[in-house]
Amino acid sequence: MLHFHVNVFGQPFAITWEQAAESLEALPRMIFEPDGSWVWSGGAGETRWQIDGHLFDFEDRLHRVELRGECPEEAFNQMLACFGWPRAELTFEQVLEGVTLDEKAFRRAAVFSTG
Repeated sequence: MLHFHVNVFGQPFAITWEQAAESLEALPRMIFEPDGSWVWSGGAGETRWQIDGHLFDFEDRLHRVELRGECPEEAFNQMLACFGWPRAELTFEQVLEGVTLDEKAFRRAAVFSTG
């Protein structure tokens, strides 16, 4: 499981807020609100997971995505695809630590994080 509380930035994102919202809404078990906040969950029992997120836009583009929660890496990859990954290069700002990481470093840190 990956554990995280991050802001995700594109370099910049090549998609709009609306495109990201549409992709997220297509995920199974997704609850998406018109203000851009959402909850996505899955699993059961010991393997239950949940991601709380929020989309932010600026100048007609997706600006950043706030993510908090834990999930299997496969679900994380499926969610990131909604933001143009893996074609889009992403940067992860760990909110509590105040550290910015590339994707590879973020994934290493998220496996050992306590959320």
